[in-house]
Amino acid sequence: MFIRSEVRSSTIFGKGLFTLEKVSLGKIICFFPIGAEVIDEERFLKAIQKDEQPIVRTATRYAGRYYTHGNETEPYTFINHSFTPNLLCHCGIALADRDISEGEELTLDYRTLIDDSDIGVYRDAVTGKEIRGLSARQTLLRTTRQLLGILEKLGEDWEG
Repeated sequence: MFIRSEVRSSTIFGKGLFTLEKVSLGKIICFFPIGAEVIDEERFLKAIQKDEQPIVRTATRYAGRYYTHGNETEPYTFINHSFTPNLLCHCGIALADRDISEGEELTLDYRTLIDDSDIGVYRDAVTGKEIRGLSARQTLLRTTRQLLGILEKLGEDWEG
């Protein structure tokens, strides 16, 4: 983690990850691939079907048809889903999608982290709405556009 944070009870689901400092738009929060294993989507889907919890709990789309998993002890494995998240994950890099207040729970849109099959469908804990992953192409298009939007708002002095 590149910010101070703590895991505690969440109003969204189970435990969540909360920031212990104010986080500015564009701040890099963490990098999922550090120390992780890279697997392809076929392996990811098999893990979901077999309920292999270490992979199911920690795997996130890296880029294209590839996923990273591992790092079970990392606090970022407690980042909960939101359809209106305060973080963006682009190719394994999680960064602030807006200014985040100290004490706020960190959230990601899981649709950009999971596959687009019927195998890995989740339910939003707040609304009950289905969380269905986007295709590899749609994920990369969406997160690239979001990243460009963030970078266009930041000054030339941005360093992450």
